[in-house]
Amino acid sequence: MSRRVVLGSRSSKLALWQTNLVKKKLEDSSIECEIKTITNSGDIDLKTPIYSMGITGVFTKELDQALLNQEIDIAVHSLKDVPTRLAEEICIGAVLKRGKWEDIILWKNIESKSKKVRSVATGSLRRKFQWKLNYPNDKIIPIRGNISSRVEKLKTDPKIDGVLIASAALSRLKIYDKNEENLDNFLPAPCQGFIVATCLKKNKYIIESLDKINNKKSSICSEIERDFLRTLEGGCSAPIAAVAEIKGKVIDFKGGVFSMKGKEPKIIEALLKIDERNGVGERLANEVLKNGGKKYIEEAKLNEK
Repeated sequence: MSRRVVLGSRSSKLALWQTNLVKKKLEDSSIECEIKTITNSGDIDLKTPIYSMGITGVFTKELDQALLNQEIDIAVHSLKDVPTRLAEEICIGAVLKRGKWEDIILWKNIESKSKKVRSVATGSLRRKFQWKLNYPNDKIIPIRGNISSRVEKLKTDPKIDGVLIASAALSRLKIYDKNEENLDNFLPAPCQGFIVATCLKKNKYIIESLDKINNKKSSICSEIERDFLRTLEGGCSAPIAAVAEIKGKVIDFKGGVFSMKGKEPKIIEALLKIDERNGVGERLANEVLKNGGKKYIEEAKLNEK
């Protein structure tokens, strides 16, 4: 293939950082690349909460269209933003080694953290209901925008005491703060911390190229988490969490769904044999549904109407 491979990216600093990482890995395999930025609807509407938009793939659909139009060869995403059902012509070509999957909170200052009632900002239902379980008296404020704008809003908006953010995003952008607090008791969004490259199924050269940079362990874990999410979600924006980690010869899994009404979440934990992993994401999700999770999913669907 004589021409350069075109990588499609959103225009945010984080998206470009991730796309440049994929570019470097491909170029290390002697594949010449260039980056084309594409504006997404999720980047334009910064007021409506993601979970209120009533659609999946809000951050991916324009890149998907660019793939289908053959304007780009590869689309680079945060895997947690990618719908569990892709367009028929599109496939996952590579999942990179996972970054940090934990959530953190950035506090405005020590005084804000020590208030009896704090105002905490997030655009994620999963983060919202996990925080309310631990701190029921705190107020949750919706927030949108890229990482840099959310950090800036924390500093300038007197109504916000803290912002909930993915640790991977801050570490990739080298944003460090003395008022940063790790949330060790939080479960992440399925596939949080994974960078993925998608392409057209018919483009064999690109599929072979991406296979060179695919991380096998990440591919296994992300597939389990996406199967878990796909089985639970039913197309709704439910507050679902999941994380799978390979530890030696087993996969340590924990996931579940949170209640829109603040009830105890329906969580499942399991140690899985790597060679018996096929179908486990779906099986574990069905166990959650049988144990009360189905009611929580139905609550989430009603909340969207």
